[in-house]
Parts: sequence; structure tokens; C-alpha cells
Amino acid sequence: MTSSPLSLTSPDRPAARYTVEELSRIVGMSPRNVRAHQSRKLLQPPIRRGRVGYYDDTHVRRLEHIVSLQRQGFNLVSIGAILGAEGRDDDREKLTAALQRAIRERPGVFHSLNRHGMLGWDEDGAVRIARPGVLRAALDLVRAGIPEAVTLQCLARLLDRIDGAAEELIKIVGADILSLNLPCHERNSAAGLDDHSTGTFTQGLVELLASAFRAAAENHGRELAADLLASSYGSAPWVEESVVVENG
Repeated sequence: MTSSPLSLTSPDRPAARYTVEELSRIVGMSPRNVRAHQSRKLLQPPIRRGRVGYYDDTHVRRLEHIVSLQRQGFNLVSIGAILGAEGRDDDREKLTAALQRAIRERPGVFHSLNRHGMLGWDEDGAVRIARPGVLRAALDLVRAGIPEAVTLQCLARLLDRIDGAAEELIKIVGADILSLNLPCHERNSAAGLDDHSTGTFTQGLVELLASAFRAAAENHGRELAADLLASSYGSAPWVEESVVVENG
């Protein structure tokens, strides 16, 4: 069953709209390739207004990421795996329905996640998902008995906390790598870095930080999570029988 749209349009922040031609010029990709990425489910379809399809900034970010990965030599199958392509339609419907339920309960969560590029909306107010993998990870906590709205609010607060830290770490680690590789860095600077080298370094640095953070979280997560549960009087106060729902 398809979820009904949820009205979330913000009057003071209208969504950007681009035709396929305008989107193509922004990302440097032909309209034909844009549509090909849609057919492979690497990109969400446009928002339809009559016979015209309109794209927004979530499409721009997605295509820029695809272009960056292609410059590094990844094929489309690999890119689909890296980006966590859309998956089955029924899985996406479950994710959308869970998001809509949570946002009805706590509308401010939508705007927080939108600010971090996790969600968007079309002009009918329907939720549009830009980063399904991240949202699935948050909503998986429903299996532990935590309400959907709580998991998404915590995700939004987590993104607020780590945004500045991520920026600082990228600067520090990137500068460290380049300083330790100074002779090569000097040669590249003199010759000028091409798009492939820049894209490879950028994506490699991002993947390094993401993998390192995941490893650190896994190293400490089990023990610390157990301590948190033990300190909450033996059970989490937010757990209620009624909030445990199917989430795929």
C-alpha cells in the first residue's frame, strides 16, 4: 500500500526546481544520462507537474556524488552498492511510511534532517528520501523498542553535533596526509591536479574518515551501550509495547 503524502511545505523556504536541461547544466551531464541513472534507480524520479518533471537540490547532490565516483573509475554497479541504491519498491514504501509516521509526531525532525540533506519534499508535501541508508540505520533501532520519532530526532541531533567535528577532521587529516607526502604533493601542485586526482583524493579522504569512525564506534559501542541500558533502571523508559512496529 502506498503511503499518503504528508504536508510539509515550508512557506519561507520553497524547494528549488530544475528541469532536466537545467539539472544537466548544473552537474555537467547530459539529460540522457540523467534519465539513465533514474532507470537504474541510482537517482529518484523528478517531481511531476503536468507533463513536466522537476528536480531539486537532493538530485543535484546525488548526481555530483555519482560523477565524483565515476571519475575515480567506479562502474555503475559499484556506484549503486556504494550509494545504497533504492532497493525494492516495498522496502522503500516501508521506509517512507515510517518516516511519515515519525514526522507527524515530531514535525521539526523533518526540517532538521532536510538541513543535513537526508530528506526533501515535493510540492504536494510528500517526503522525498535522499539518503536511504542513513535513515534505515536510524529506524533499525525500532527493533529495540525505540519509537520512530525518537530515532529520527536523535539522528538529527547527532548530525548537528558531528557536522562541525567532521569539517575539522577533514581539514586535519587531509593536511596531515599531504604534509607526510610533501614531495609528491609539491609535484602535483606544480603540475596542477586534474579532476580525477582531486575526485579520488576527496572520496578517499571521506571514506577513510567514515570507516575509521565506524571502527571506533564498533570498538566501544557494545560495552558502552550495555552500560547505558544498565543505568536506565533495567529497561529503557521509552519502550512501550505499542511502539514496536514493522520496519522491514
